[in-house]
Amino acid sequence: MLKNLIILVYFLSVFLPCGCDDSKTTEPVIVVQGITDDQCGSVRMTHYTASDSGWCGFRTTHDVLPEFVRQRYIVAIAEPWNGSSYGGEVGEACGECWEIDSIYGKQTVMVADLCPVEGNPVCAGDHFHFDLSSEAFQILGDGEASAHRIPCPVSGNIHIELNSRNEWGYVSLAFFNHRFPIRYADYRAADSDEWIPLTREGGSWRIENDNYTFSKNGPGGTFRFTSPSGEIIQGNQVLTYEYETDDVFDTGVNFEAALPLVETCEYYPPSDVYDEGYGGIDGARWTPNPWGNATMKEISTDCAQDSESCILIKNMSMGDGFHIYYRNPFPVSTFSTLTLSFRAQSGSGSLVVAPSNGSRCTETTIEANSEWQSVVINVPESCSEFSEINGVTFSSRTDNIDLVVDEIYFD
Repeated sequence: MLKNLIILVYFLSVFLPCGCDDSKTTEPVIVVQGITDDQCGSVRMTHYTASDSGWCGFRTTHDVLPEFVRQRYIVAIAEPWNGSSYGGEVGEACGECWEIDSIYGKQTVMVADLCPVEGNPVCAGDHFHFDLSSEAFQILGDGEASAHRIPCPVSGNIHIELNSRNEWGYVSLAFFNHRFPIRYADYRAADSDEWIPLTREGGSWRIENDNYTFSKNGPGGTFRFTSPSGEIIQGNQVLTYEYETDDVFDTGVNFEAALPLVETCEYYPPSDVYDEGYGGIDGARWTPNPWGNATMKEISTDCAQDSESCILIKNMSMGDGFHIYYRNPFPVSTFSTLTLSFRAQSGSGSLVVAPSNGSRCTETTIEANSEWQSVVINVPESCSEFSEINGVTFSSRTDNIDLVVDEIYFD
């Protein structure tokens, strides 16, 4: 299942030396667990209120950017992955595009901001993570989704937003509207053949210690870019001192267009409600919720099929019970059946179980004794009057029964 594909991206990269020969390219060495060029992977999502300009340094309102970016379908990338899915240096993720599919919808987004580890434990790296803009959240919701990187569907050229500059040649800038992440950026004076590397400055770039090229009386310069795959492109437009802070400059070039790496993603909620633990990912797991006198805990003895863990529900009397619920309701049609195993640790008697969503679908009566038993519930038939579900509900019809459940899964 796609839910089991965890994007943990740790990279090795082959670096192109500064001032390299235009004719030389290099293939990136990419170590990717959970996502490949033809496969989607799992991403966890939260959301925040994004501004027009974030850590990446470019405003998302520029006319040249795709409409979805101008509508602020953007994300802040968790800090451990800010080197892009290709594993570059800090900031390479800026401008990278992803297609995300969740329970609620599908949307292409662009990385325009950073979710830093400090103050944001959810962005610390235990699972690949996007902090969605409020606008993207309205389409995708939060929790878990399926995602894959795509070439950005841009038109026109790579542009520069001038964040700051001075008369002595210092320039702070951000590149945007590129189809692929920028691995390296170089510049050269309009009257020179020497290429000089720019320095990354978080999500943007800077030119410093050059008192000539971009100074008040300097000739200006052109730019060259290298993608993670080694494609090298050279701009033909000269950035001069006439361009001021907050101005936008067209470099005159972009990476070659390419087909998306996979056609589409499709997300499914975790089908394993409980199987050696609660299904899902940290921050978006199936979660227990007992009521009445019932208490729940995981145990590791006498579980179904000799599994390593199962759930013990103690002290259930008539009307007591428990839910196991998922944070996001999903369509009833997602799964065909619900299967579960159960036995009584002490006592015996009747219980009812049903898929649920606040209210219960048609209940199925089970008779628990000391032996392990299984039941299979037809979900569409049981929930014919529901459009969505997000839980499994048990309720006791007997006093004084301790119940053990295991191997709870949709299929």
